[in-house]
Amino acid sequence: MTEPTPRSPLTSAALSRRAVVAGAGLAAGAVAAPAAVAASPRTGRTARVVVRGHVFSGTSQRGAEAVAIGTDGRIQAVGSTREIRRMADRRTEVVDASGGTIMAGFHDGHMHPLGAAEQSMNPSLGNATTTVPQLQATLQGFLDASADHESDGWLQVTDWNPVGLLPAGTTAHRSMLDALRTARPMLLQGSDFHNAWVNSRALALAGVDRTTPDPAGGEIVRDGAGEPTGLLKDTAQDLVRNVIPPPVEAELQAAYADTMAYLLSLGITSFMDAASDEESLKAYARLRSSGRLLQQVTPALRLSNAHTVHPAAAADYLHDLRRRYGDVPGMHVTTTKVFVDGVIEFPAQTAALLSPYLDEDGRPTKHRGDLYLTSEQYQRLAVVLDKSGWQMHSHAIGDAAVRVALDGYEAAYRANPRRARQHRHTIAHLQLVHPDDYPRFARLGVLACMQLQWAVRNVWTLDALRPFIGEERFRRMYPAGSLQRAGAHLVGGSDWPVDPLRPFNQVATAMDRTMRSAVPKPLNATEGLSREAALLMHTSASAFQLHEGTRGVVAPGRVADLVVVDRDLERSNSRAIRQASVRTTLVKGAVVYDADSASGRAVARRGAGLAAVAGGRAPHACCG
Repeated sequence: MTEPTPRSPLTSAALSRRAVVAGAGLAAGAVAAPAAVAASPRTGRTARVVVRGHVFSGTSQRGAEAVAIGTDGRIQAVGSTREIRRMADRRTEVVDASGGTIMAGFHDGHMHPLGAAEQSMNPSLGNATTTVPQLQATLQGFLDASADHESDGWLQVTDWNPVGLLPAGTTAHRSMLDALRTARPMLLQGSDFHNAWVNSRALALAGVDRTTPDPAGGEIVRDGAGEPTGLLKDTAQDLVRNVIPPPVEAELQAAYADTMAYLLSLGITSFMDAASDEESLKAYARLRSSGRLLQQVTPALRLSNAHTVHPAAAADYLHDLRRRYGDVPGMHVTTTKVFVDGVIEFPAQTAALLSPYLDEDGRPTKHRGDLYLTSEQYQRLAVVLDKSGWQMHSHAIGDAAVRVALDGYEAAYRANPRRARQHRHTIAHLQLVHPDDYPRFARLGVLACMQLQWAVRNVWTLDALRPFIGEERFRRMYPAGSLQRAGAHLVGGSDWPVDPLRPFNQVATAMDRTMRSAVPKPLNATEGLSREAALLMHTSASAFQLHEGTRGVVAPGRVADLVVVDRDLERSNSRAIRQASVRTTLVKGAVVYDADSASGRAVARRGAGLAAVAGGRAPHACCG
């Protein structure tokens, strides 16, 4: 099925950064571009030009200032403003970059936008670090503000910081929630999505008690007497989530639509939804048919624990979804998601490590975290799914989990090296990788999808992690530079709403590994990337991961999914890049977001709630 050219929701009158070109002189100048211009054969007239900027092409071309776009939504030429203006006629529309960067749109290789939309419908704790009384006061405020839902309406709260209870080492317990003045069931969703905290009423409604077994891939945390504490890890969260009534459908669809517009306002023109299911496919199909999804989307279909140990059944499940949803324009049903482990921070410590975690005094324990499937199981799964034509995207935080994933992809590579490379199997997160495994990424063609806004000194990396892994492993955290030097193909993703969605902060932190506003000391500075590498990681490299071969760079013949930024990024340091913003977004050459237009300001207003989703791994009162 062909993909339609997006129709801009903005009229010419509404756009402040472009105007219709008029005048006989420009019309007369509509001639073939001079030889100095990077150009493709002309296929129709020039519909739009973006001029007076600084082009970050993502290719070897340097020094260009402008881009010409044909009526087919593809780039015709890249060159100087003077050269590109000569391609315009009376009907050509002009976007004035005003000295800012013209670049490919962001390709987010790992995010959860539908989940973010759903979260935006609930109150947020902002990932704050608090004492128990402070947290209780905030929660009581939420309850009082929605008193009409007493006593059976669920209170769902987002962005609870699982490592943020003070004093350090305080562990969540249902009794702390039971002390609030309410009879309502409550669920606090951890901002890492690997932990949830519920009260006794919620446990009762879900039928969870001392006799309930842990589900595969999850844990019901229990006290010394065997009673559930109210803390649920990984798949155990679903025991409670599954009994919560769904939101009102019309409100949910509106939240989804606002989310897609919000992504465009940040310059995100392509993304992976990194834990999708059939409901996700239905949602994206509805958004596409209604004209509210203009981006390219790759839903990574999550496999259950049962599927991961039965590869043939997993392949059948995936093929059935591809058969029924594979014809939706712009939605690529090509990828599957597998969780190999959990998260590394205290108190969860479900990430799988090659050497044991340490206790509070730095002594080795017997705990190495949790592998959700063995190396042999992952190898069998990878061989079957690779042969069946699927790209695999694995969640692997700890070094043992990373090795399991690499072993699986090596098995697929041995079975058919060319096919395995073509599928571009990917490992996401890579918080800790053993140095022996660095060169395996390049050798096997495995992509390293990293969320480098996490690579900073804050409560997550210091208080909740450093004491429990020791100095040697701490110095190897988020080894982007080491992987790059070993030849790995680095790609970027936000993991939103685990963190706030700030693409330029992702780029800047990949460079300087700091939170400049609070903690200027970098986390393992030798692992930082150059400005160019950080920009490519979030544009052309992620486009490669998402098999977006016609997008990701600014070059003739490529689809004109572009953004105009408010400054020249190639002359900006990391601090300035962190403050950058998108002024204009184009999809297939059509302007779909203009920050200075009335519609752009409306998107910003509606996106305020989404911007607040995920307080982020902020430093709060730490760090050293």
